[in-house]
Amino acid sequence: MDQPSEEHIEQGILKTIEAAGDVTVERALVGVVNGRDVAITQAGAGPIAAQGDVTIQQGGCGPAMVRGSLSIQQGGTQSALVAGPATIGSGACVGLVASPRVTVEEGARVLIGTPGAFAAGAAVGALVAMVAARRRRRSR
Repeated sequence: MDQPSEEHIEQGILKTIEAAGDVTVERALVGVVNGRDVAITQAGAGPIAAQGDVTIQQGGCGPAMVRGSLSIQQGGTQSALVAGPATIGSGACVGLVASPRVTVEEGARVLIGTPGAFAAGAAVGALVAMVAARRRRRSR
């Protein structure tokens, strides 16, 4: 199956952008972004789902699920689950990042990296299991 070659460029305030091809968001606010490669420049977005790469420059987003790589310069994201490498550049901040290879450049900040992200996920899973077991015992 051929990859779509269209590029979807948006500006302004939008609820959702879904495209089979690449998505470029410039000087805009977007609720949800879904596309192949996603570029956010001087813009903000809610959740992002990308089949390819995500590049953020002077912008930010909510949680990001990325099949390719992630690159952030002077921006940030709440959390990122990245199948490829993640580069957190100067002036960037990420709350939580899970990636096989994370590069944090000077002047960047990551609150919870890959080992911490997996540990936090395991802890939350254990807590949910304990609460569910307790509720089951009470309902008997």
